[in-house]
Amino acid sequence: MIEEHDHEYRTGIGTDIHRLAAGKKLMLCGLAVPYDCGLAGHSDGDVALHAVIEALLGAAGMGDIGTLFPDTDTKYKDADSKGLLLNVKEKLEEKR
Repeated sequence: MIEEHDHEYRTGIGTDIHRLAAGKKLMLCGLAVPYDCGLAGHSDGDVALHAVIEALLGAAGMGDIGTLFPDTDTKYKDADSKGLLLNVKEKLEEKR
């Protein structure tokens, strides 16, 4: 017997790019990577976590990372992307 569920199937695709910049720490997936340049960005520039955030927000129909964490808001300057991801997790749980 096949059960029916009231679940909507959604997917999200996330991409993010930043150019390399001298004097910044290179962060990927929340880890510091030893390198002489980092990724330019308003936050820590972690493109891997930013892509995950973009995919989650897209699947939930909640806009994009720039809408939720605008680069015009100084509280996100040099923000830890792991913290941004946790914030998105909380928003997704609230939406449930």
